[in-house]
Amino acid sequence: MNGRYRLGIDIGGTFTDVTLLDHESGRLVSLKTPTVPSNPALGIVNALHRLKETGVPPEEISYFVHGTTIGLNTLLQRKGARIALLVTEGFRDLLALQRLRLPVPYDFRSRLPEPLIPRQAVFPVRERLLHDGTEHLPVDTEMLDRTIDEIVAAGYEGVVICLLHSYRNPVHERQGAERIRRRAPGMEVCLSSELWPQMREYERAVLAVVNLYIQPSARRYFRELRERLAEEGLAAEPLITQSNGGVMDIGTAAEAPVRTLFSGPAAGVIGAVRLAQAAGIRNVITFDVGGTSADISVVTDGQPAFVETNQVAGFPILMPSISIQSVGAGGGSVVWLDSGGLLKVGPESAGSNPGPACYGNGGPAALTDAFLLCGWLNPGRFAAGSVALYPELSAQALRPIAEALGLDLASSADRVIQVAVANMYAELNGVLEQQGIDPREFTVLAYGGAGPLLANFIAEEIQAGSVLVPPRPGTLCALGALNADFVHDAVQSGRMPLAEIKPAELKKRYEALAAEARAWLENQRFDGIGGHRFDYSMDARYVGQSFEISLPIDPARLEGEDCGRIAEQFHEAHQRQYGHCDPGAPVEAVNLRVRAVGITRKPPLERVPDAAGPARPAGERELYLRGVRRRVPVYVRAELAAGHEVEGPAVIEQDDSTVLILDGWLGRVDAFGNVLLRRTGEVR
Repeated sequence: MNGRYRLGIDIGGTFTDVTLLDHESGRLVSLKTPTVPSNPALGIVNALHRLKETGVPPEEISYFVHGTTIGLNTLLQRKGARIALLVTEGFRDLLALQRLRLPVPYDFRSRLPEPLIPRQAVFPVRERLLHDGTEHLPVDTEMLDRTIDEIVAAGYEGVVICLLHSYRNPVHERQGAERIRRRAPGMEVCLSSELWPQMREYERAVLAVVNLYIQPSARRYFRELRERLAEEGLAAEPLITQSNGGVMDIGTAAEAPVRTLFSGPAAGVIGAVRLAQAAGIRNVITFDVGGTSADISVVTDGQPAFVETNQVAGFPILMPSISIQSVGAGGGSVVWLDSGGLLKVGPESAGSNPGPACYGNGGPAALTDAFLLCGWLNPGRFAAGSVALYPELSAQALRPIAEALGLDLASSADRVIQVAVANMYAELNGVLEQQGIDPREFTVLAYGGAGPLLANFIAEEIQAGSVLVPPRPGTLCALGALNADFVHDAVQSGRMPLAEIKPAELKKRYEALAAEARAWLENQRFDGIGGHRFDYSMDARYVGQSFEISLPIDPARLEGEDCGRIAEQFHEAHQRQYGHCDPGAPVEAVNLRVRAVGITRKPPLERVPDAAGPARPAGERELYLRGVRRRVPVYVRAELAAGHEVEGPAVIEQDDSTVLILDGWLGRVDAFGNVLLRRTGEVR
């Protein structure tokens, strides 16, 4: 389809962020509009109306991609479908037993999450496959038929099938699905072996359960989105961002919504990587602070970190995704006192409705109110002036907390910000320690509406080398969606001793996975203009270990007589990660993986003109900063050019965010309009 514009949208808890690319001129347009929690599609329609007012007709939008939180919200709020689960006889307590580990090992009061499916909705099936996939006991079809009739009579909306060792052989799960569709036409069925055929029954079962649990909500949203877009005249088939940083068409997303759980934050990391590379920065800590949470990820040598299992609401999500850690501290995080009078910020958020007290909708005191009372925000420019802020309402909401703390309003607001920063630092510090990262070698890349306000504080806390603020930090997730490629992960599980399996056999298996991934790309109607690639990897471990190390696999290593070079690669990786290895111990491959990447056309990077003279502030504002009142210069981001320098303390205002530069730091604008902050003694 021919059209002039490409549109990226990210729906957050507070704002719906928009980035529009005019690919004829290369011009980018960004805006924010309040999210409509009860009807997220309406937030997109509102954004289209605002774009239309600026002369962008929806009919001219040929490419539309967006991140969604529908599946995640459905899971967190436990408002999903009423579904049943079929398991191998003897494993009915699979979801209840979980992994028998305390969520917090040092807290004996911590509890495992309540399963999404109660025990009475878990039904056993008499059958059995052995660990190698051979049939030990056939499916008892009479028992299965009685169970299906019982499920139908109970009024369940769908059935998940997760049988023992089906990742090696899906035959019994497929037999079950066939009989369900025959006896109960229209019943939704999800097979664990088709969704993600990887070993570990509990994790595979949870993944399939979550997928079917959130599917009705996702489908309703996608259906309404299509209808709304058609009404507005936008004919482009919507694309949805995935947790792995890629995109897929809306039909695929409707069948596998579990792949979208981390879609918005993942798109932000993709956008951050692109901008950091343009700035010549390879090691980045992404710091995305929106209205609901702060999302943190680590990019090393230009590559985002991936995990094979993530956690949501206490449930393991056994599917590749960009590694992102979240802490419930965003602009809408509610300020409160616990039973002991201790000041807390979050994790509950005021969202966009009612929002923080300063929105004027009767909301509670939140972190944004603290920013406003400390003078960090311009009430007339918040979200490009689309949301009015009322400082007097912030004062009214925060006053009871200030009185309880025995502080004045400004000091209380300052204390609120300190608590929020401490929460973020604690989470980030844990991530850095776990990955063995020296933050002095990394740059904090700040985005989200509140990220640039707090990034300088975080950089000081962790002693990071610098801070990078992109030109449009408030809408970077939407820009990242426009930068995302089509991505599909394929996996094959099975214990394969490297001393016994030949490289030719591994090559054959990888080629089969690559063929599966290639077929997926073709089904996505990927135009192939940017080309594609296939990345091979392997999860390997010492025989007897419980967890694996992921190894990138060079196809050239599949041409030898044995897998000795792959084993050596594993020993080296084990030494790096754990500080020791055992070259004499046998190594086994557990999972073979192929990632297909269909490369999309990327938005061009905009350059800013060179500065003709020193940067000049547009005015001054009084800030309460670290317990001290002081007047600081205020700069307008759009007036800064390449080479301009801004010495802290200072504020840089723009339509989608506000940058706060602390004393002892200097910001310099680069050729692409990024503001790079360094300590004044380190600026070169």
